[in-house]
Amino acid sequence: MSVNPDKEGAASAVPLIERLLTPFVWAGGAISALLILAALALTSYSVFMRYVINKPVIWVDEFTGFLLVGLVMMGVAEAYRRGNHISIDLFTGHLSGGWHRLRLIWSDLCVLAFSAVLALSTWEAIGFAHGFGSYTSGSIEIASWIPQVPILVGAVLLGLFAIARLIGHVSGRSQK
Repeated sequence: MSVNPDKEGAASAVPLIERLLTPFVWAGGAISALLILAALALTSYSVFMRYVINKPVIWVDEFTGFLLVGLVMMGVAEAYRRGNHISIDLFTGHLSGGWHRLRLIWSDLCVLAFSAVLALSTWEAIGFAHGFGSYTSGSIEIASWIPQVPILVGAVLLGLFAIARLIGHVSGRSQK
C-alpha cells in the first residue's frame, strides 16, 4: 500500500483548526446551494401563478428576499474557503515571497475585522428586535430577529475560518 506523500504533506500543512472547520463551512455552502434552488422554485411558482393561472401570490417576493439573505450569508464562508470571493489582483498578483504572505495575512485580518463587526452588530440587532418584540411588515409577519439569524451564523463561520486561515498564514503552514 503506497501513500501519496504530496497529498499527505498538503493535508498536514493545513492547520488543524482549518480542517475541523471545513465541514461546517462546506455545510453552509451546501445550505446556500439548496436555498438558491428554493428561490428558483419559488420564483418559478410565482411566475406560473401570476401569468398562467392569473392568481398572483403576494408572499413569494418577500420570502425570496429572506432566502437571498440566507443564501448569501450561508455561502460567504465557503466562498472564502475556496477562494471564490471577489479580489482585485492587478498589483497584488505580482507579489511573491514574504510580500505575498503579508498580503494574505492582511486579507485575513480584514475578513476577520469585517466578520467581527457584522457579527456584533447583528447580535445587537437580534437582541433589540427580540427584546422589543418587533415583527416584519408586509405579507409575512414573523418576529424580525428570525431573518437576521443567518447573518449572524454566516458572520461567525466567516470569522472562525478567517482565524483558521490567519493561523495558517502566520505559521506558514497554509498553501492558499
